[in-house]
Amino acid sequence: MYLDNSVDINSSNQCLVDGTKECSLQKNGINVSVQFEQKIELEEALNFVVKIPDSTVLDNMWVQGVNMYMGKTAVIIDSSKTIGSYHHHLSQLFLGACSEPNMKWQLVVQIVDSEQNIQSYFFNFETHY
Repeated sequence: MYLDNSVDINSSNQCLVDGTKECSLQKNGINVSVQFEQKIELEEALNFVVKIPDSTVLDNMWVQGVNMYMGKTAVIIDSSKTIGSYHHHLSQLFLGACSEPNMKWQLVVQIVDSEQNIQSYFFNFETHY
């Protein structure tokens, strides 16, 4: 299995999260989507769903700052269920405030495909205060 911990923030495989609309990406025939349940705000528990095909396994998830380095922010998976041919991972994250009033963030979702390769998907969003 190939593991790449140095994920490129400027990868071309990106989706811009628009409010609570589902944001979907397809790479090598594998569709991964993210949908937030509420407006994305700082210092609030943010609930969202990550949907991946049942032929894949969720390997890792985190949030990282794009316009300011904030390290990796953990994502908590509250529960998982299979609906049709997709695993739905009900997840939660918490974004801390910083000195930059307009932050650009990236949720990185890594899955393991049926050939044991790790694939990364990038979901971008912003916060303002």
